[in-house]
Amino acid sequence: MSPTESQSDVDIVFDGEQAPSGEVKPDVPARVFSSVLGLMGFGTALLVGLVAGNPGITILYRAMLAMAVCAVVGRIIGMVGEAGVREFLKNYKQDRPMPEVPAPLQRLYKARADDEAMRQSMSRRNA
Repeated sequence: MSPTESQSDVDIVFDGEQAPSGEVKPDVPARVFSSVLGLMGFGTALLVGLVAGNPGITILYRAMLAMAVCAVVGRIIGMVGEAGVREFLKNYKQDRPMPEVPAPLQRLYKARADDEAMRQSMSRRNA
């Protein structure tokens, strides 16, 4: 893959190694941010309601409402942040392409791979 081609979030996270399907989802940061912000809103509303001395049903209703609103706002903020990071990484990779591997180093990598393949085939024969 050339540096100018777009890469998925999985490629960015694992530096080119393809992750198993379903292991990493592109929207995980936005979902995590949404969950955390929703729980923070719920906890804050509970604490404020208890300090204010409101009845229990009112506290729970307001806390659940705050959780829903904060979760939606957190999801939007997470998606915006995720898009910003993705755009930054795309521009960074375009501005700084991967250098070509020198020929002597390519030969070394090939020799090591051949050596490892030979060792594995010999160990299979001996087993």
